[in-house]
Amino acid sequence: MRPRAKAPRPREGVENGAMGRNPAVRSRQTSSPVARLANLGAMPSVFPKFIEPCHPTLMKRPPDGADWVHEIKFDGYRAQLHINGGKIAIYTRTGLDWTKEFKSMATAAEGLAGHDAVMDGEVTAFGKTGLPDFQALRRELAKRASPHLTFQAFDLLYLDGYDLRRVPLIERKRVLRELLGDAAGTIAYVDHLELDEGEAIYRHACEMGLEGIVSKRKGAPYRSGRQESWTKTKCTKRQAFPIVAFVEKLGAQPRRIASLYLGRWESDRLVYAGKAQTGYTQAAAREVRERLDPLIIGKSRLSHPIKKPKATWVEPQVYAEIDYGGVTDDGLLREPVFKGLRDASPDAAQPRRTAGPASVHVPRENILQLLPDAVVPSKEELATYWTRVADRALRFLGGRPLKLVRHMQGTTFYHKGPLPPIPPEVHQLRIEKREGGEGVRVWVDDLAGLLGLVEIGAVELHPWAATVDDIEHADTLIFDLDPGEGVSWEFVVATALQLRELLEAEDFKTWPKLTGGKGVHIMIPLPAKMTHDAAHAYAKRLAQQFARKVPDRYTTSAQLSHRSGKLFLDYLRNGRGTTAVGTYSPRARPGFPVAAPVSWRDIERGIRPDAFTIERPPKRRTVL
Repeated sequence: MRPRAKAPRPREGVENGAMGRNPAVRSRQTSSPVARLANLGAMPSVFPKFIEPCHPTLMKRPPDGADWVHEIKFDGYRAQLHINGGKIAIYTRTGLDWTKEFKSMATAAEGLAGHDAVMDGEVTAFGKTGLPDFQALRRELAKRASPHLTFQAFDLLYLDGYDLRRVPLIERKRVLRELLGDAAGTIAYVDHLELDEGEAIYRHACEMGLEGIVSKRKGAPYRSGRQESWTKTKCTKRQAFPIVAFVEKLGAQPRRIASLYLGRWESDRLVYAGKAQTGYTQAAAREVRERLDPLIIGKSRLSHPIKKPKATWVEPQVYAEIDYGGVTDDGLLREPVFKGLRDASPDAAQPRRTAGPASVHVPRENILQLLPDAVVPSKEELATYWTRVADRALRFLGGRPLKLVRHMQGTTFYHKGPLPPIPPEVHQLRIEKREGGEGVRVWVDDLAGLLGLVEIGAVELHPWAATVDDIEHADTLIFDLDPGEGVSWEFVVATALQLRELLEAEDFKTWPKLTGGKGVHIMIPLPAKMTHDAAHAYAKRLAQQFARKVPDRYTTSAQLSHRSGKLFLDYLRNGRGTTAVGTYSPRARPGFPVAAPVSWRDIERGIRPDAFTIERPPKRRTVL
């Protein structure tokens, strides 16, 4: 076996479904190689649904010994490729169907449609250096069906009627290589090294600028979840970088930072190097904030200005010790982690100047919660979408107080507090706030109102479970089934169906709503309105009663530490002023999915939670 010394760049191969030199395109004419695996654990099986991935355990050092093989750790998104009866589907690590987002890879997989197969792999994009680059990947994902994405296949879980998960890893990879060949096309085989010294392979990978290596036991079966038969060792570097700005933790007392913006000196130029968001204890976050306070200035010291509306700029006189995995094509640090502070050397420090705090484009009093990873459509795309669906959407959104997710000046956030100037088609409702005082909520009742919300940067609409003519009484109950890490979509569906039965026994009629994320909402129109407190208490009792039946699979606690491997039965959407994403509302996420009303028949058929987008909206006019 010829080991690869560096990550492959896309060349010829299975490209856009065309016949290239990759042996995979001959799969229609060749017999399946699975027969010889029958004595190695291959089991006859129907074609599976999404399989929860095997996740490697993070280790400081790679394992040694002849029992292990070592692969490149690709910097990308974990994905699962399904080929069944000529139909192609590609799922994310949590089971979301992203076939349309990964259209080029799905098209390329048509060259393998002579087989039924499930492959585990990584979606990545290659940067200017020829190595996988996560920032390049994010840029490509922002495009419509980018042709520059590749699927790096490293495991084969199912082939032509046989479940291969009990087959030893080395045999699964041998068959996978026969299917794909060696050419590095849109769909490529991930080779491995079988040297006894994992440490030597790891050092070489780090010297090449790779993210790290994944080590796997040759004879191990494929098991879902976190496993020690797969380990990952990540390459890290440490260096001191000048702090050029900080983002403050909103509302924290005493004050503390939430993240740091870093620079890097190139001769006499100070360039942007990235944002360090992790590694801070509360004590360190307060210490850094105090240390930087006298250095606050009104303007960035970077040689080339960048738009960072949340930043408070400082003189670059204090350095941060940073662990990082590498540098992207854009010169940004990959996975920077804060480790401590260091003063700048005298020759590196720039003349000190003090001034007031930097201005920000979004008033801080308007930010209830920042959404730093949000991806938003343009106002033109939103206007086109609302024009297309307004007649259906207003049935669910019209005449209700709305909480807004807005996007302004590169910042996406849940809005609170004073409103900007709004078009007359957007109505205002003055209410008494729970904590006292008077507040204002917006509401709409026609397409002009929806377009007016777009004008002020509204992306997501989250309505109350009450109407503007009776805001003190709920007309709907909502249960949000929110899966934690490792919970399959099939389990979410099974739970939704069980909850439907429980609610029907309580004489309620229900309908399901896809959230456009990873879960589902069960909507219960109330035959008679009830106070918000009564609605909250009833939903809480029902959720806790249901969760107690299987406490190791369900939780009613919102704490993230309680939710790993469990399904969160979120009853907290019920209450005065609490909201859930509105039916037909777009989501500020890649691909721009929308929250969609569906039927219970759709749920039984396994429809995915992000099945609809602003370009592919639901057509249903009635809810069953």
